Amino acid sequence: MKKPNLKKSFPAIMIVFLAVAISLLACENDSNDAGTATTTIKVTDAPFDDASVTGAFVTITDIKLDGQSVQGFTKTTVDIKAYQNGATKTLGTFNLQGKTYSTITFVLDFDKDASGNAPGCYVVTTGSVKHKLQSATNSILINKSITLQGNATNSIIADFDLRKMIIYQSGGSSDHYDFATATELNNSIRVAVENKTGTISGTLTDNVSGSAKVIAYAYKKGTFNRTTEMQAQGDSGIEFKNAVNSCLVSGTGFYQLHFLENADYEIHFASYKDTNGDGKFELKGTLIVTAAGGLNLLNLILNANATLTVNASATGVLLFP
Repeated sequence: MKKPNLKKSFPAIMIVFLAVAISLLACENDSNDAGTATTTIKVTDAPFDDASVTGAFVTITDIKLDGQSVQGFTKTTVDIKAYQNGATKTLGTFNLQGKTYSTITFVLDFDKDASGNAPGCYVVTTGSVKHKLQSATNSILINKSITLQGNATNSIIADFDLRKMIIYQSGGSSDHYDFATATELNNSIRVAVENKTGTISGTLTDNVSGSAKVIAYAYKKGTFNRTTEMQAQGDSGIEFKNAVNSCLVSGTGFYQLHFLENADYEIHFASYKDTNGDGKFELKGTLIVTAAGGLNLLNLILNANATLTVNASATGVLLFP
């Protein structure tokens, strides 16, 4: 039998190998760099617990993905407080590269708004009083893996959680509000791809607590520590700091937690009252709650593009501390 000439066949084998390798790389690049991703960027808000605040304005001068500015975005001033319970403000629709990004950055202008008026970021309180907001840095960096599909439409939701972003400072001058620390600001915005999120909503029947306000807090399953979460945490003294999302329970008992990524969650309800008449609600305690239909409030499974209805009744209050 004639033996094959390996020396002569080796170049051919290498050519085939390289062709296969190039093909595999091309497929991988196609999956991560699959053309233009038409992408809408929106903002929304979780509730703010200060009854005297009527508006919270943020001026965004730049949006960056992996450190590169989003082309076509123009300076925009948004009253974040006006977009709650699933309402969103569209910052624009942009032609981006279809791939996976690891960071998104919002750059703020503390001094001038989109019309050139001062200040750029501020809180409005009762009587139309403006309180300028500023921090040690004007860039809010969120570490988040975001996959934008090429040759398709995409939507990114940025949830500006005002109760984590803005702190109240008593005493001193008439300007009582500021942004939280730079580190806390980075943790105050939650970013998600909209079609990979769902909603938990329902009604809470509360005939026992006498609360002036009830807030529903959503946590990833197993992450809620009552003692820790009811304490003021961090440099800015944030309660329920590790909640993924929160919402105000309406006067009729309805609540809705939007733009939650598919995962297992637990829901906790906190009772508030303005005990000293200063216009700010103080934490009274957490409600003892039973869910209807056999659901477990500590094990709620939420799928993307789904709405999970969770109706519940309060049977008592666990007082704080």
